[in-house]
Amino acid sequence: MTRVLIWNIQQFSVNKIFSASTAVSPGHGGLQDQVAAQQRRSVINYVLNATQPDIIVIVEVSSGENIAGDLATPTGGLEAIAHLQYRFNQFAGTPGGWNAVPPLYIGTGGRAETIGILYRRTNDAGTISRYFTGPNIWTGGTAGASVRPGMGAPLAAPYTGIPLPIGTVNINGMLVPHGFGGARQIPAAALHNAGVAENLVAARVNFDDGTGNGTDVDFAGLRQPYMATFTEANTVGGAIQRDLTLFAIHSPPNNNTAAVYINVLAALPDVVGPLGANETRIIGGDFNINLLAGDGSPSGAYNPLTNAPNAYSVLLNPTAAGAPANLDQYRGYFSTHIRGKHNDAASLFLWSDGIFNPSYYPGYGYVGSDFTATPVYSIDNVLVWPLGGHNYETTVMNLVTGTPLNAVGVVADNPPQGTIVMPPILGNPPIGWPFAPVSANYPGIAMARMMTGWNNYGRLRNTSDHFGIYVTV
Repeated sequence: MTRVLIWNIQQFSVNKIFSASTAVSPGHGGLQDQVAAQQRRSVINYVLNATQPDIIVIVEVSSGENIAGDLATPTGGLEAIAHLQYRFNQFAGTPGGWNAVPPLYIGTGGRAETIGILYRRTNDAGTISRYFTGPNIWTGGTAGASVRPGMGAPLAAPYTGIPLPIGTVNINGMLVPHGFGGARQIPAAALHNAGVAENLVAARVNFDDGTGNGTDVDFAGLRQPYMATFTEANTVGGAIQRDLTLFAIHSPPNNNTAAVYINVLAALPDVVGPLGANETRIIGGDFNINLLAGDGSPSGAYNPLTNAPNAYSVLLNPTAAGAPANLDQYRGYFSTHIRGKHNDAASLFLWSDGIFNPSYYPGYGYVGSDFTATPVYSIDNVLVWPLGGHNYETTVMNLVTGTPLNAVGVVADNPPQGTIVMPPILGNPPIGWPFAPVSANYPGIAMARMMTGWNNYGRLRNTSDHFGIYVTV
């Protein structure tokens, strides 16, 4: 099985995790920017250490603006991905090392960003090698473009063949990292770009509309799906174990438009066309549409992808047959989106009086959004096809309460608790929180401020307003 972590790390860029600034910015707990960045990096590393992923997908990476299919502009997002890869390879000591998919620009205007994908080159034992296979080719150099095989220049030039100026990102080094040998050849039986060097292929962000006219789907400025393909093969002998196709998603932040977006996905030939003989497909990311309806029953948000003739399965999936027995408690187990901090004495944010206005574990009052009247709380997910007989592990990486979400025993309707063991990353929480639904210190305004301060909830929310989702596929 392959361990995958998909996480919308809000406006991910180098300044979020590495900063040389000694300025003290608002909202950083009085810390210098460089210290705040180090602590956000610690939050991210905490999740990475708990999940030990083979593939990391970071949604909402800052990119600047460019032409779809070209490299993301050399701004903070591109630098952040390169920094992560460098630190993984220099300090993590992971067998086989890490590669990164050269990030391509998606969306326009205020929606412009990219997707960061890092992947381990081998499994833990070193017996299976993982290759990036495209599905597109790269037309050469840092000014090249991602195009479908057969539609671009001959496969002769990698992402750059010349020395790069100091301070720029070595894009070719993402696929040929220093100290791990030269460019690898994609196995001869791979689903995409068999026999091609790994640094001559590219992700896909432009999608044929299936009409046979050679035209691409017009996403009207919205962020296109981000398609990256991999092949996992025996390190000795090269026998193919699996071809893995990944679609990273960041739908528009509007429920109605996001619903239309899912319908568009369900009609893309790349997404729903016939599977390859050894292929597994994953669609994951920030779908910006709630998994549950207002009463806690399934919203049907993913029906276009799961209903026949399509065959995807939702991994973070409702468990109640209809409306759950306790909506507020049940909903918290599916939460992937969290609010800004609230400190007023009457607030049940992170607290509970347990009597007249209970605020339930694991969601307490931090679930949802401050920006919409509709409770936006479970908007990230992962879908897989085929499901087969596998028992896919799925965990919402809740940094507030820690995981798995099993601190209060069996809950009505058996909501998902997750499998990854990750204690909460809070500093000196009061006794009884968050492992019991009642805090002895409620409303405890001084204690509440400590709990929402930078050292606790503050740095978690400042890192991202989303939790990551971990799955094995």
